[in-house]
Amino acid sequence: MKRIKKIKNILGILCFSLLSVSCQEWLDVSPSTEIKYDDLFSYKNGFKDQLTGIYTTLCSENLYGVELGFGMLDVLGQQYYLWSATANGSYYNMHRFEYDNSKCETIINSIWTNMYNTVANVNILLQGIEEHRGVLAEDEEKIYEGEAYALRAFLHFDLLRLFGKSYVIGADEKAIPYVKSISKKVTPLSTVSEVLDLVTEDLEKAATLLEEDPIKTGQATTSFLGTRSFHLNYYAVRALMARVYLYKNDKVNALKNAREVMLSEKYPWVSKGAVATTDRKNRDGIFLPECIWMLNNTKLSTLTDTYLKESDYTLYCKDVVIDEIFESQLYGGLDWRYIYYFERPSWYWLSNKLYQYSSAYNNRQPLLRLSEMYLIAAECAESKKEAVEYLNTLRQHRGFEEAQNLKEDVTDENLQTAIGKEYRKEFIGEGQWFYYCKRTDQDVLPNITVPFSKAYYILPIPEQEKEYGNRN
Repeated sequence: MKRIKKIKNILGILCFSLLSVSCQEWLDVSPSTEIKYDDLFSYKNGFKDQLTGIYTTLCSENLYGVELGFGMLDVLGQQYYLWSATANGSYYNMHRFEYDNSKCETIINSIWTNMYNTVANVNILLQGIEEHRGVLAEDEEKIYEGEAYALRAFLHFDLLRLFGKSYVIGADEKAIPYVKSISKKVTPLSTVSEVLDLVTEDLEKAATLLEEDPIKTGQATTSFLGTRSFHLNYYAVRALMARVYLYKNDKVNALKNAREVMLSEKYPWVSKGAVATTDRKNRDGIFLPECIWMLNNTKLSTLTDTYLKESDYTLYCKDVVIDEIFESQLYGGLDWRYIYYFERPSWYWLSNKLYQYSSAYNNRQPLLRLSEMYLIAAECAESKKEAVEYLNTLRQHRGFEEAQNLKEDVTDENLQTAIGKEYRKEFIGEGQWFYYCKRTDQDVLPNITVPFSKAYYILPIPEQEKEYGNRN
């Protein structure tokens, strides 16, 4: 009995030591970090504190706040103009895929460590729910548990997309460990296929538990559970499943899940008036109504000021690259994203979609959006007619006119090219373009300044992890 208590106390210490310091701003808990496991989950707010801490950690600079959004991933996707190690620091080496550079290693190792630390906290929450049934009301318990399973799947899927081979070239290759419990034992590496199976298994559990999600019923028992766009809610789970199934090349299930989100009518297209206003402070840069899941990132203003505005760390966009991305000669006067996503103070452009001005849009950082569901549907549609309709619908809600619609007789190759172009336009500042190129096994990235190798799609697992896990 004493041994069990000791283990639980250690788990409690681990739980709060792994949460980022910024969580202190969110959580109203004891100032001591040595909170006992049983004490944490003996009252309802303990579950809330744990879940809130996990979401807050996702907002950190070394995770989705910067690196897994507009930072490292868009640098790898060649979205920025980085011309010297002196001016651009570690990102100069990163955009040249110099993963063995010490500055790049620091970023990569930090991502690995913080992602798995967050997985550990998710597993602590799941264990806490399992061992403390009845503390939460039944409906609350299902929501917390469903979100936790979904978060574990989300984190492992992105770890796979970063550190494993793509499914199309390495389905049976060893990739990453899928950690499902708190243990001192080393979790063995799973293959790409095995990880994807485990991800979908967790997402299916999450979807079942979230069947009565307040986002579906319109009824929330607490204000915390009522803010569903800041939680990995039922429709976010379905959207993530669509993304995962497409990565797995299971187009039937990808389309099924994407269509469920699209047909839910929970996410209307943004209006032109909200985007095209000349008042930048009241412009909807993120297309808020279309956001299925967002981070409530209270540090976003500081991060965008540091990296996306004039500063010592500014990520510049080159005019010729932006013109190429948005096909300005064809659609420059039409595409809202080209017209309103950027500012041009000089020879360079700055991406302003995440700028923080109006309280209506502050602190909101998109992770899943309606537009991706339409792109998935276009790629997975059962007929060319349907595929073209999905893609044209998206383009029309970005300012394109009917005269620019793709025709049903478009070739498969040209249709896929058009889908790829929309990924690059739509997800600037969100990191999804690099993942698209990896999933579709592109031979080269556009606007690259060094010779490209497909090996660059796979980030190296930290040396410390290799040694600890005997993975050499």
